[in-house]
Amino acid sequence: MTSLTSTSDDNDKERHASHRDEIGQDVLRTGVALSAKEIVGRFGSANAEFIKGYRGIDHATGQRFAKGLADISKYKVSTESVEMARNNIKQQAGFSAEVAATSRDNAEAIIEGSKVRTSRSDDLPQYGTNHNVVDRVQILDGQILQGSQAQMKFVGDRNGLFEKIAREDGPFARYRGVKLELPSEQYEGAKVFCQQRASELREQAQQVEQHGKPDIAAELRSKAANYEQLAEQVSDSGLTTEQAIFYRKHPELATLRDIAATSHRAGMEGAKHGAVIGGCISLLKNSFAVAQGEMQGRDAAMQVGQDVAKSAAIGYGTAAVGATIKAGMQQSGQQTLRGLANTSAPTLVVNICLSLGSSIKRYVCGEISESELLVEVGEKGTGMLSSGMMAAIGQIAIPIPFVGAAIGGMVGYTLSSIFYQSALDAAKGAEASRVNLERVQAVEAAARAQIAEQQAALDAFVRTEMSQLHQETQQLFLAISVVGAGSVDHLALAINQYAGLLGKQLQFASQAEFDDFMLSDQPLRL
Repeated sequence: MTSLTSTSDDNDKERHASHRDEIGQDVLRTGVALSAKEIVGRFGSANAEFIKGYRGIDHATGQRFAKGLADISKYKVSTESVEMARNNIKQQAGFSAEVAATSRDNAEAIIEGSKVRTSRSDDLPQYGTNHNVVDRVQILDGQILQGSQAQMKFVGDRNGLFEKIAREDGPFARYRGVKLELPSEQYEGAKVFCQQRASELREQAQQVEQHGKPDIAAELRSKAANYEQLAEQVSDSGLTTEQAIFYRKHPELATLRDIAATSHRAGMEGAKHGAVIGGCISLLKNSFAVAQGEMQGRDAAMQVGQDVAKSAAIGYGTAAVGATIKAGMQQSGQQTLRGLANTSAPTLVVNICLSLGSSIKRYVCGEISESELLVEVGEKGTGMLSSGMMAAIGQIAIPIPFVGAAIGGMVGYTLSSIFYQSALDAAKGAEASRVNLERVQAVEAAARAQIAEQQAALDAFVRTEMSQLHQETQQLFLAISVVGAGSVDHLALAINQYAGLLGKQLQFASQAEFDDFMLSDQPLRL
């Protein structure tokens, strides 16, 4: 009998130890995941630009664009000959290049944190449809940036295009004075060509003038000046002719490739943050284990290395997948999904899958029963919701891109796990003793009511007090930073005002009061 009891106790201890390890892993994953929230936000919004360019509509604002990649791909192509069909595709690829380059520019601006946005002239009322000079412009705070007006030209003969622009009576003379965006393969050497051509024309003008033809010489010099201007105007569109044709023929696949490339960049940044967060947590945990004699230093170092690698992988997956999911949610036709795009939901998707996946694996392997599986799912679900809320509060309290969210998320998940497990233990005790069932139910009901009351109080506090607390904290930090240039009494006043906001009255309000206290026999109050 004793042997059976001892075996049962050992099994319970092993199960509790396994559960603690599982919770520890969940806490670590949650911290790593929420550290990537800012990355997911930036790169997810960047990915949304590609979806807008493909569909030709911004679901977040309701704006419809003149053209989308999907629309351009449906343009008619001549069936009379292969050559005519090829020419049609090349011409339409120019439109696709405008849309794709605009999406790329806006995506990059979002990633870099710039407020400048690029727009096609077709989508602006002041230019109308098919403007004969301007294809794209840059906008800041609703105003067009002067000098940003650009014409995009994807043609087969680059040098012939330059000649048509540089000639005084050239058919494309109207493009002088605006940026000329070229395919990447044509931009290479374009400036040098224009400068060489200008030099050749000036030499010709000098020779012609020596032969007594000043009018022709003046025309050649004017044309040379136009080439010099072109050398300053030409720029790289960021797309090759081949890429533009691919956008025209396969807009959906091209869009998916853009999203994949951007999500990979997000993943690489997420991996860096994940490695930092995971490494710090693992270092502290394993250092404590070494200090307690529970682990050797070499084993601890190996464990830290493994945790850093795992955290980096989780960080990559969280940021990459989160950025992709956020883009789809942000440009969803459903208002509910667009609202969720601005929460922690896209960031926590990978963490939820990993967390619940481990519980399901344990259930399939027979390590836990069906009821225990449901208990773990409930606990982890509660933890995810709590960590999301605490991450938001943590970001307010610690306004550093990923530190506040990570710390808040870990605290939220840990607290919710403790509360949830305590509630389950109480429920199990009630089941074992029916005498106490009604008392436990009453306590649970009171606890639920108290939780609802505290939740309402927390909501009210966040709405009314958090902004004031933030302002007072900033004022206190300002007073501390300038104490060397100000007076001690000014610093004391700031500290006393902040203490009053927190409901505390300090003993001294000035340097004079502190000097009087030091000369008296009064006790010091803490």
